[in-house]
Amino acid sequence: MAYRQKKSILGSIIKLLLLLFVVLFIVGCYKIDYLANNKYIKMAKKRIHSTISSVTNSASGSFAALVENYEPDEIDESVYEVSDTQNRYYYNQLDENSKIIYAEILHNIDRIKDGEDNIKISSKLSSLADSGDMNNALMVAFQNAWDAFRNDNVDIFYIDGTKMCLVTKMTKRGSQVKYEFFISKGNNNNYFINGFNSKSQVEQAEKYIEEKETEILESITEKNDYYRIMNAHNWIVENLEYNLEESNNNANIYGALYDNKVVCEGYARLFKSLMDKMNIPCIFVSGEGKNLENGSSEDHAWNYVFLKGKWYAVDATWDDPIILGGGLASSDIKYKYFLKGSDDFFESHIEEGQLVDNGMEFEYPEISKEDYVKQ
Repeated sequence: MAYRQKKSILGSIIKLLLLLFVVLFIVGCYKIDYLANNKYIKMAKKRIHSTISSVTNSASGSFAALVENYEPDEIDESVYEVSDTQNRYYYNQLDENSKIIYAEILHNIDRIKDGEDNIKISSKLSSLADSGDMNNALMVAFQNAWDAFRNDNVDIFYIDGTKMCLVTKMTKRGSQVKYEFFISKGNNNNYFINGFNSKSQVEQAEKYIEEKETEILESITEKNDYYRIMNAHNWIVENLEYNLEESNNNANIYGALYDNKVVCEGYARLFKSLMDKMNIPCIFVSGEGKNLENGSSEDHAWNYVFLKGKWYAVDATWDDPIILGGGLASSDIKYKYFLKGSDDFFESHIEEGQLVDNGMEFEYPEISKEDYVKQ
């Protein structure tokens, strides 16, 4: 009996020693340079962490949270400045983290056009780790940044936000944690909306837009802002047609200028683009349009433009109704929603500052209560 007891104790000691050896070996794989740099150990660690990454990716949707133990690049906490913030109405409402992401998209636009994957961006975003749920905080910050970016920069019409995601890589050394952040296209071939497959196609479309807008603006010779706004509005009403069919460019300035057929969003984005080129403050507005005859409503888009110290509403889409039998709209119809004040305009238009579910509530400027009266 004593022999068996001694054998049992000896077996337990051996197991403990083996366990201690395994623990020390694992620690050594990360802490001791000789082991950490061994190619076979590196390969084993890579496979283990690749498996962890796959599980984390599948659980986090479009925001890949990659947990990897590897040597990170030098931490870069630089933040790019966004110039011309006067015309970036939505950018100015973002918190600091969303502003960082917005600026990174803008700064890396050529690399995005090239289809480059894993574009490294500022490590300043690591402050979101303090939120307790970094993945969710990143997702919200990215969505808010994209909403603001898309509405401020109507000329950058070719990016599909659903094809762009934010990748996080975490490096842990004991109690020290470091983060790296990247813009990624995921499993997509590029970042473009359907219909564009290469940078050259995008640049060809941009060239066409530039030439067409230059042609429009050169035809507007007035110095007075009222007449400049009116003539841009008139060109849109007289040359665009509301598109009742599905189209890849149904809601952007390329569809408006190349196809001359878009939905309300395309009307409003082109109006803002022309105002931007003329340095007249203008914003893109989302909300609901209400039919005063039957009470029905639908998603709608229009603009607010700044004139003589006040904001006024312009709805070029509703100033261009479908005329049965063809022909152009009369003056009464053509300017029914031109430079309107809130007393009249808000009877049929309802602002919606929250552009997507769970997104931030953007604020719109307070527009004049009364319609603009030409002086």
